[in-house]
Amino acid sequence: MKKKSSLLALCLALCLALTACGGAQTTQSEDNSGSAAPDASVSAEAEPEGESADASAEAEPAEEPAETSEVEADTSTTGTASAGSENTSITFETVEGSVTDDNGKEIVTYSYQVPTVTLADSAAQAVVQADLDAVVETFVTYVQDEMGPQAKEAYETYYEGTDDGTYGFSDELTFTMARVDDAVISLVIDEVGYSGGAHGWDNRYCRNYDAQTGETLTFERLGESFRSAAEELVLAKAAEMQAEEVVSLDNYADSISFVVCDGTETYAEIYARLYPDVYGENGSVEAPEGNLEPTYYLTQEGITFLSGEYVMQPYAGGIVEIPLSYDDFIDVMNSQYML
Repeated sequence: MKKKSSLLALCLALCLALTACGGAQTTQSEDNSGSAAPDASVSAEAEPEGESADASAEAEPAEEPAETSEVEADTSTTGTASAGSENTSITFETVEGSVTDDNGKEIVTYSYQVPTVTLADSAAQAVVQADLDAVVETFVTYVQDEMGPQAKEAYETYYEGTDDGTYGFSDELTFTMARVDDAVISLVIDEVGYSGGAHGWDNRYCRNYDAQTGETLTFERLGESFRSAAEELVLAKAAEMQAEEVVSLDNYADSISFVVCDGTETYAEIYARLYPDVYGENGSVEAPEGNLEPTYYLTQEGITFLSGEYVMQPYAGGIVEIPLSYDDFIDVMNSQYML
């Protein structure tokens, strides 16, 4: 999967191979608006609120995974959850599944949430729905076509005959609604998994949309000078965190390009600029294809930027979140997206 290989390449580029991993912890920002906090993913057992589930029934969710040729996948729906306003809402249906090998051994367990979007404008709704469906489809494809065969090979090579019943790879895709109203849809996406080794991973990224048009909220759309202002503010906040040992890498400033991202940046562009001897024209390593994922989300209080695993801190530092107030962007941000 591109995201996994990109994460590995980022770890290599940042030269953060560690000898001691420790326990991962996440530094979270508070959202007092009543929206879910980023580490409190929508519960699969929550009941739909009001009529939001009915109102969004017309939008088709991503398809459940089909069987693969090498492994068998089995899924079941476990529950739904919903949130939003009268004209803007999202419901989530949680699907759980497993992958078994030829002998019926369960080698991968997984779950994912299928979002269904309801917006006042049907065209905008279709745009957002298609983008979120693609997130789910990418996850399901990875689990079935890559993780399943990898788990099967690893089990047959290292564990068959000695397994104590605890062997297994896992992956989970969840969405957290940071802000859902008639102006903005902002979601935090976590893919938490384990595929062998000393520890698993938490790949956290975001999706941000204009709730009226369905367009992705890039920095340019937020404001002409938004990117430069965000980089300056995040760097200043990171310096404070460095003093507090929340951010603990001496070269943390070099990683701002991986923290202030809206999804328009390419890996090749960023890697070549930051590491020209490795990824530039004369470098020996090829950067991953495609674009970086957005690393910011909007709440009722402001905008939070993400420093993912190994970016400005080692794995043991978890995911560091850098919250900023809307007041910090008062002179550069489009007012229609502020509260």
